Amino acid sequence: MMKKTAIALGIAALGFGAQAAEVFKNADTAVEVNVELYFYNLNIVDTASAMARNYFQGAGSQLQLKASKMIDADLTVFGQFELDPDPVGDNATALTDDMKFGLKSKTWGTIQMGQFDTYMEDELMEIAGSFIITGNSVGLVSEATAGNDGRHLLYSHKIGDFAFGLDFTTSQNAAVATDTQNGFAYTASYKLGDLKLVAGASTIARYKSDTYAVNTSKEAKGFGASYLLNSDLGVTKFAALSATNTSYSTTAAYDGLDTTYNTFSVNHTFGPWNVGVISNVLSVPVTSAAAAYTANENGVQVVYDLGKGAKLYAASSNQGLTTGKGNFTEVGFTMAF
Repeated sequence: MMKKTAIALGIAALGFGAQAAEVFKNADTAVEVNVELYFYNLNIVDTASAMARNYFQGAGSQLQLKASKMIDADLTVFGQFELDPDPVGDNATALTDDMKFGLKSKTWGTIQMGQFDTYMEDELMEIAGSFIITGNSVGLVSEATAGNDGRHLLYSHKIGDFAFGLDFTTSQNAAVATDTQNGFAYTASYKLGDLKLVAGASTIARYKSDTYAVNTSKEAKGFGASYLLNSDLGVTKFAALSATNTSYSTTAAYDGLDTTYNTFSVNHTFGPWNVGVISNVLSVPVTSAAAAYTANENGVQVVYDLGKGAKLYAASSNQGLTTGKGNFTEVGFTMAF
């Protein structure tokens, strides 16, 4: 699922000036509250009935609390809590998102634990889609699975232009308290001027961390690249990703098969405008429920920055299926403060 990750927020800051609200700060302690609100109209071809349906939604809205305290000049302890309510739904269920606690050292890197996107997902799997801000969880194109978010330990570090992350996620199911088939992900990136190269591979935990169901993918790997071009006409980001998910199944005929993702995007910011287009060739192998197929997925998003964290946006996605399932348009307003 495409999510607004650290990468996405970084691009938003570049193009639109993301804001934050400090509620307390002294020499060594800081507390920050951020709010992101979504209100949008979604017209989507229902994935169950292949009929177009229209919704007024607010999914994607988020309340975020961050806190940090300097232990010394090198070491900082930090924590983060995120709550995802739906401001449109009546008595809607409020869900938690990122919750993490960690230590950050300028010399030795960062170690953190909790529930959050894997480093591999943020840095690699979303490299081509990081500009997307739509609230709809379907996403403009499909995204490769990197691994579990919860029950998570991450070590990351940056040394000059080289950066890397090591993700470890534990695996539990509803029947037993623990399971030894945990998840590991290894991701590294290198920046050469405006060019960034990223590669990673992971063994995905057997069970999902939220529902305890069996993960349908057991491995993931990929390579991505992005390039920032500055000109008198604005800032343009080109990005590409080639990734693979290897299936898990107790049926030998469907185990070890590869789903491939080949994605390319162009994202351009000029003045208050931001326009992004993305294309993905999704190749899915035969499964017990369906025949193999290839889908050419395409999406476009236009954003107008009103200032002070307010944006108007419109997005459209074609999932590349003959039935039109999953195709959607979304027009909305988002406010961050």
